[in-house]
Order: sequence, then structure tokens, then C-alpha cells
Amino acid sequence: MKEAEGADKSPMAGGGSFDFFVVNISSETLTGNVTWTGGSRSESLDVDGLAPAAMSQLQSFSPQSGVNDYWQWSEKGDKYKLNVYDKDRYTAVLISDYGIGVLVTNTSPGTWSW
Repeated sequence: MKEAEGADKSPMAGGGSFDFFVVNISSETLTGNVTWTGGSRSESLDVDGLAPAAMSQLQSFSPQSGVNDYWQWSEKGDKYKLNVYDKDRYTAVLISDYGIGVLVTNTSPGTWSW
């Protein structure tokens, strides 16, 4: 969702640890940073040199109840809203030749099989 779209985030019941990571599904090596913002909180992950078909390290972040979550890749100007909730422990930020996509999951990427 574009930044201006959608309602405010509904309350979160609990807390816990949250991580995001970047997957490069583009045809080029990435440059720049991917940043999560939630209210006054912000965390960035440097993706310079991330090769096609590669995954970055995990970056911890702390979403807040009732505060919208936004994702941005520095190489593209738009912010995208995808709210993270209690069971969404991992967020995969996918960067393709067409821009950024965001998916949430409660399973660790280390448990995925392809």
C-alpha cells in the first residue's frame, strides 16, 4: 500500500522479537538501504552489494501497537505500508526489477525449503 492509503494499525496484543530481511529477486546487484519506520522508531539495513537471488542478514525492529509500519528502499522514493502484528515475527522485503514488496510470516527463513 502507498503511504497515504489504508486505516491506522489496530492494537497488538503482545510483544516479542521481530526481524526483517531483504531478498534480491532483481537482475542487478542492489545498492542503498531498506528502512522500516514505525512512528518515531526506525531501523535500516544496508543492502549495498546484495547479489541477485541472495538474502541479507536479519535486522531487528520493534513495531508498536496502533502505529503503522512503513517500508522503503532508498533507491525508490515511495514508502509502502504493511502492518506487522504479534504473530508476524519475520518480514521479507523483496526487491525486484519493478520495486519493493513486503511479506510477513511467523516462520523463520531457516526452516523454509524450496
